[in-house]
Amino acid sequence: MSIIDWIVLGLTITFIVVYGTWKSRGARSLRGYVLSNNDTKWWVIGLSVMATQASAITFLSTPGQAFADGMRFVQFYLGVPIAMVVISVVAIPIYHQLKVYTAYEYLETRFDLKTRSLIAFLFLVSRSLAAGLTIYAPAIILSVLLGWNVFYLCVVIGLVVTAYTLLGGTKAVNVTHIYQMAIILIGMVVAGVIMVMKLPEDISFGDAFSIAGAMGKFNSITVPSLEEFDLKDKYNLFSGLLGGTFLALAYFGTDQSQVQRYLSGRSVTESRLGLMFNGIFKVPMQFFILFLGVMMFVFFQFDAHPLFFNEQVRSEMTESKYGEEFSRLEEDHKIIQSYQQPKYRELLAA
Repeated sequence: MSIIDWIVLGLTITFIVVYGTWKSRGARSLRGYVLSNNDTKWWVIGLSVMATQASAITFLSTPGQAFADGMRFVQFYLGVPIAMVVISVVAIPIYHQLKVYTAYEYLETRFDLKTRSLIAFLFLVSRSLAAGLTIYAPAIILSVLLGWNVFYLCVVIGLVVTAYTLLGGTKAVNVTHIYQMAIILIGMVVAGVIMVMKLPEDISFGDAFSIAGAMGKFNSITVPSLEEFDLKDKYNLFSGLLGGTFLALAYFGTDQSQVQRYLSGRSVTESRLGLMFNGIFKVPMQFFILFLGVMMFVFFQFDAHPLFFNEQVRSEMTESKYGEEFSRLEEDHKIIQSYQQPKYRELLAA
């Protein structure tokens, strides 16, 4: 990394922590700390909900999903708008009417303390595991860029995130999510532009589309017939609408990491608008992320790239007992790359 990279990285992390802590400096009560004094605007709720679900794993793994399997993964999110409508009509009025601090406080009112404690415990366990993976994903990337140990990077990232969350509460998380989403979206656009610009001079953006289409990567919506219907097919229109709806209902309707965002809204209307904002823009955002993965697929058909990108792991592999076999695979990979590029040009010429 260059000195400019270090400056941008350091300033970004520092700004997020300091700004989030400063904006939430007035939180002196439980309601202020947990619910941001119920003063969160609808668009802040919407962006925070999107940022909470769209973790580093989304932006690191979803393009890889499109790289390998095309864009049909977007169908997984088709149930989100439906779920947002249901939650807005059913759940939000109940939460606001009872003036609860958490989704699980409602369970104590509806059932008993044991039920609330059990569900809260399950949430904490599952969310801790999820948070661990969310931290581990960017730590892998940073370990490649910086050459640092993944374990220590996980500790550093965890401490930074814990710092502004613990010091600022819900408001700190909400306001920092706005800038995190802006950085992420700008970064994705820049990455897409760079990939297109780095294509060979004789390969245009339209040519990239043609190649991706010919390779079956633009399979956004698949509607299997009765004869073709297969329960093992994870991504199609039916699984997206049915499974995606119920999954989104469970996640956005009962997971405290999401519920806490719209519980902090000024009113029922603000909370509803925030969720509907997420429902409207979630699918296009995922579509764009998958589209980047498709463009990445086309880019790497013309760019000489290694068989395995993590240089540290590659070095360990070459020095292991499988080193000779791995070297043969690398040679085969180079031969395939040199063979496929003329074939793609022949395809475009045809």
